[in-house]
This record gives sequence, structure tokens and C-alpha cells, in this order.
Amino acid sequence: MLRAALRDLQWRKKRFVIAMLGVALVFAMGLIMTGLTESFSLEVDRTLNAIGAEAWLVSDSATGPFTSFSPVPTALVTDSEASPALVLRQSIDDNGKIVDVVVIGAQPGRLGSVTASSGKSVAGPGEAVVDNDFTLAGLGQSFSIGGKSFKVVGTVSGQRLYAGLPMVYIALSEAQKVSLQGQPYASTFIYAKMPTTIPTGLKAMSNAEVRTDVLRPLQNAMDSIALVRVLLWIVAATIIGSVLYLQAMERTRDFAVFKATGTSTAAIGVGLALQAVVLSLAAAALAAVFAALLAPTFPMHVEIPTSAYELLPVVTVVVGLLASLIALRKTATVQPAAAFGG
Repeated sequence: MLRAALRDLQWRKKRFVIAMLGVALVFAMGLIMTGLTESFSLEVDRTLNAIGAEAWLVSDSATGPFTSFSPVPTALVTDSEASPALVLRQSIDDNGKIVDVVVIGAQPGRLGSVTASSGKSVAGPGEAVVDNDFTLAGLGQSFSIGGKSFKVVGTVSGQRLYAGLPMVYIALSEAQKVSLQGQPYASTFIYAKMPTTIPTGLKAMSNAEVRTDVLRPLQNAMDSIALVRVLLWIVAATIIGSVLYLQAMERTRDFAVFKATGTSTAAIGVGLALQAVVLSLAAAALAAVFAALLAPTFPMHVEIPTSAYELLPVVTVVVGLLASLIALRKTATVQPAAAFGG
């Protein structure tokens, strides 16, 4: 039966190639959906790792340092280990072109003032380090936030939040001028380790809690993407199942002959399963190529993890085997007498 199944693949190769292309495109979109969800988490991880904090003190009324703006006087925290910072969500209008960014104002050389991967780090007023996705100004160029001009002295890579908003790092005093008219306030106090005492009116958040809070506004989007991914697997199973079912209908007489000569329904089912697995694995290999070609064309960052590529053959085989059950039900009803025109 295995040889017969492979010969049938060869005989109907055009049909299977067309089905393989369709399934491969569906699987590729599944990979891209996975890459989109993964990019949301990876960008947060890279940003938090670059800041280097283990604990964040924020106002009791704040949900987190990035999702709430509840500034408190910097004098409230006298701990020398604390690095005051001001986190701002800003929209920059550059001649009608609006760019959204996340700004962190921190004291140069302390936590929150990241090390630039290209150029130099912020050393004083009027300087900024930006993510490579910041499109308004490159290294050595200037831009404005809140009416103040900043020169890009360094860049970082992959440090974004909220599905692609680039990070902009400036001095704390400059951030205070942009948003608080220079008042000595901070929206968070960054620690390299969890503090033992917390001033009244503040609460401590671990890095893991901050990460969860940053991803919270994106949870509905992530859940929607996960649902779309499941629907894509169902579409793939439908395509494979329909092809195999059509083939089973065309081969009714063949299956009847097999049964008349002693071949069991289970053996015929194994042949159909083999066809489904071959089709699925070929589509998976092609899907990896399609995903690599399509990912750069998306307006959002798509970072497909290696684990997704490793899991893809397993998922495709499972989908293929489930789809083969559709055709197997058809073969189970074929009677041996049909081989003789009965």
C-alpha cells in the first residue's frame, strides 16, 4: 500500500503540487503570526535588559513605569542606589509626519541611560541615543521633542516597546523640561537590585512584573493573532483533507480491488496517511522559505524564533494526519463488491 500511495502521488503530481503551494502559504502565514507575537516579547526583553534594572519604584497609583505617568518628587527617594528616571510617551510631528516614541530621561552614566551600540552614550543636555527604527534622525542629526532640540549621538538596535515604538534616551533634566517645565520629578526610580525599604506612597515592581505590565495593552492583539494562527492550521487541514477526499472518491474502485484481494481498511488508511505526511512535510519546507521571504515585507517587525521552525514539521504532520481521517472515512465505506461492479 505504501508503494501504491507513492505511485498515486506521482500520478497526480500536479494536483498535489498545487495543494502543496496552498498549504505552504498557509503554514508560512502561521510562522509569520508566530513571529509577530514573538517580536512583541523580544523587544520588551531587549529594552529591559539594556536598562539593566532589577526593581522599579513607582507611585502607588501607577500600574507600571511605562503604562502610567504618575511623577513624584525626586527628593522622595534619598537612597543612593536609586536612579530617578522619567518615562514619556511622545508623538513627534515632523512637517506632517508623526512618529510615536517612548522616551526615557535618566541621569547620564546611571541606570536608565543605556550604552550605545553605535556612537556614544548620552553625556549631557541636548544629546539623545535612539533605536535604529527611529526614522526622523540618524547618527549626528537633530530632531525636536516638545520644542527642544536633540542631537543623535548614539544608536541602539531592537529596543522598542508596544509593537514597534522606538526608544529614545535623553538626560533626566531634559525630560523634565519637556514634560514638567523643569520641575524635579521622576516617574520611576530604577534599582540594580530590589530595595530593602520603600518610601511611603511608592511601590516596588520586579523586572518580570514590569515586563508583564508592558505587554498587557498588547494582550488582546496577541490573543487575536493566536486565534488567527489556529484558524490557519484549520484551513491547511481543510486543504489537505479536501485533496485526499477527492482522491479517495476517484480511487473508489481501486480501494474496492484492494479490499477484495485481502487488504485491510487500516492498511489503506496508512497509505492515505503517508500521502498526507509527504504533502505536509513538503509544504512545511516550502513554508519556511516563504516565511523568510515574506517577513521583511511586513510593516511590523517579524522575528520568527528557531523553535517555531523546529516545531513546524511536527505541527504539519499532525495537521496532515488529522486531515487524512476525512479520506479514511470515505475508504471505510467502500465495499469489495464494487471491484466487480456490484
